Amino acid sequence: MARAPRVVIVADTVRDLLPHEAAAQVGAGWSARAPHVAVELCSSHPGGAGFAEVVGRALGATQVPVVVPGPLGDEVPAGIALVPSPDGSGSTAYLDTAQVCGRHLVGEKALADPAGMTSAGVGRLLTLAREAGATRIVVGAGPLACHDGGTGLLRELGAGDDLERLPEVRREWAEVRLVLASATESALLGFSGASATLTERHGVAPQVSQRLEGELGELTDRVNALLPPARDLLTGLPRRPEREPGSGAGGGVGYALQLLGARTDTAPRFLLDELGIRERLPGSLLVLVTDVYGPDTVHEGVVADTARAALDAATPTVVLAREVAVGRREGMSLGVSGSYELRPGEDLGALAARVARTWTPPPHRPDAPVG
Repeated sequence: MARAPRVVIVADTVRDLLPHEAAAQVGAGWSARAPHVAVELCSSHPGGAGFAEVVGRALGATQVPVVVPGPLGDEVPAGIALVPSPDGSGSTAYLDTAQVCGRHLVGEKALADPAGMTSAGVGRLLTLAREAGATRIVVGAGPLACHDGGTGLLRELGAGDDLERLPEVRREWAEVRLVLASATESALLGFSGASATLTERHGVAPQVSQRLEGELGELTDRVNALLPPARDLLTGLPRRPEREPGSGAGGGVGYALQLLGARTDTAPRFLLDELGIRERLPGSLLVLVTDVYGPDTVHEGVVADTARAALDAATPTVVLAREVAVGRREGMSLGVSGSYELRPGEDLGALAARVARTWTPPPHRPDAPVG
């Protein structure tokens, strides 16, 4: 007996809809139009604000409310999503740095120059997660208000004002498996680094970005003296941690986590395995759901990383979006065979039903009358 066709829906946030809500709408519309298809719903996330909530919901996490310092030093509420290990040896904690240091926590005027803002709250959140029994801590890091190279985080963990105890802190955290689930692969320094991004994406004055770049350069010189970089086995040259992919996440929060030994990946690529998405792709049709399918989407984020995984598995992919702003040629580089946007008055369910008619038509019955 032939197996029913499978459609795997992987959704990101769409305007006010959380990923699981967007996936549910698309799944309902697809099933209504193509009841012969097995529809599987998945959520994903780019790694910024809302990361822990999305992952925690998908894995049935227990939410632990806490209070930590915000970017300006005042206390802000946050949460730790805890998931017990299958073997009972501990728990995995999923953290959302935007709860602690998000740009929404300070005014627009302050964001014009992030000097003086601190990542200390992320350090406190790490400590609280460890005290809650976490032996593995996954940290989602996207754009943040702070831009201190992670010094606030490290000082909160006991590294000292001049980071003189950084080697000791690294050893103290060696028994905890840290994972950086980053929204970007940008490095801390350089023309595409954390400071340059402030000007490119957030309109910070170039002279401010240049000053911040210089301050971060001084920080990395100090860190490299305390923790001499390992040498590349092929070239023999030092591996500069400030140039590592993801070190620029959260204004350097990624850099600090990597100094503590964090394994790094983009959040959507990490979630492919963490949420069991990758294993569902072979033999299915992948339907990616996002808000705007545009030039940035093609390079990084849920659509880009998930579509590349589908391409590796020879899985056909289509994209449903509120708005489509790229042509077919750009999408084909990711293996995307078609992209569809909402029409006026249409919701995601109606869009899904329209696309389902093309991609999963009813099976032909040999005994059906012709004409």
